[in-house]
Amino acid sequence: MKKAILYISISLMSFSANAQSFHRCGHDLYIQQRANADSTYLTLRSEVDQQISNHVKYKSNRSEEIYRIPVVFHVIYNSAEQNLSDEKIQEQLDILNRDYGRLNEDSVNTRSEFLPVASSTGIEFYLAQWDPQGNATTGITHTQTDEASFFNIQFDLNTMKSSTTGGVDAWDVNHYMNIWVCNLSIPIINTPIILGFATPPDGAPNWPTGSAAEQPQYDGVVLHYEVVGENPNATGTFATINKGRTATHEVGHYLGLRHIWGDGQGQDGCSVDDGIEDTPNCAEAQQQTCDYTANTCTDSPIDFPDQIENYMDYSDENCMNMFTKQQADAMRFVVENFRQDLLLSTPTLNSTNLQVGIFPNPSARYIHLQYPAENLEKVVKIQILDIDGRVVKTLSAGNQDIDIIDLHAGIYLLKVQYQGSFSCGRFVKL
Repeated sequence: MKKAILYISISLMSFSANAQSFHRCGHDLYIQQRANADSTYLTLRSEVDQQISNHVKYKSNRSEEIYRIPVVFHVIYNSAEQNLSDEKIQEQLDILNRDYGRLNEDSVNTRSEFLPVASSTGIEFYLAQWDPQGNATTGITHTQTDEASFFNIQFDLNTMKSSTTGGVDAWDVNHYMNIWVCNLSIPIINTPIILGFATPPDGAPNWPTGSAAEQPQYDGVVLHYEVVGENPNATGTFATINKGRTATHEVGHYLGLRHIWGDGQGQDGCSVDDGIEDTPNCAEAQQQTCDYTANTCTDSPIDFPDQIENYMDYSDENCMNMFTKQQADAMRFVVENFRQDLLLSTPTLNSTNLQVGIFPNPSARYIHLQYPAENLEKVVKIQILDIDGRVVKTLSAGNQDIDIIDLHAGIYLLKVQYQGSFSCGRFVKL
């Protein structure tokens, strides 16, 4: 820990001398701490990178299905300016969807050498419509705190994620992507040293064991409140991070992507890699610049310039505009294998003893609901929801045999509302 504190102290002094010394993403500080504590860590990273590289290199026939991920934003504020409006949060969500769908207007600025690999990810994000207790929600919470800032010299990245330390407890991390929005400024000088960070999924093959959240309930994304949404009037260094793309970058980490320079702490950046072949090697991060002449590594057989337009660099956000095909494949691979429960977002049950069975499952025409006889008269309402959380069918309490012929093929959620509680199930319509 002494080394980590020393590293941060040096960063603080550097920041005061040079406003360009933002740590855009807290993950590189985390990597430095891990490398200081474990001399084998970087070697292990290089070995496991090859696994995801092999996957995306030989992957073919990507599914055209759009993966839709439910999101909850936890806005934690100490002052009025930190209490971002729901409109600002919606703006940030719209930015995520444009960037991940390659619907961003500045996609026309992708240089010709990278157009063949620029790609939509086929991943969308939507504000959660149900909270963990099954109540309707906007997908945004607002919580006042006594904490002036969630930056601390110990570099504890979890205080905003717990109500016991002035933050907000996560909603079920298996079924929601939690995004905490809070103040990460350095106390006294009121300037952030990091703008955001995220935890990769536990078990993802391009991240070594121990890279995920320290505890499951800490899984998610954290953003400094001043970089949420667009800020066209920003000045100074903030003018280079004014398009809401800190979130785009951090969600990339949450979905398994690495920085394009490979996070080679203390190594030659040209000799380490992010595990993705269509992001050319680069020696180091772009630091809030937009230098199209940068070509810090020699590639073969084609010597590409640094891909500064990639969201997983630290470039000026005004020249960021793309993910690559293999980055998209890598994120979809992570969703399919390590965050698949996000696609089947089901609220936690209030009472685990109230269960419902669904038979047959899958089914093309009818499903039969089965629950203990003592619960039959407690049923108030039955609803069928699509995978996006939209109610597509509401049935009276007495129904146990349900005709589903009118539903499109796919995965559905079934919610049985009792008096004071509810239970949920999933079924597949053939």
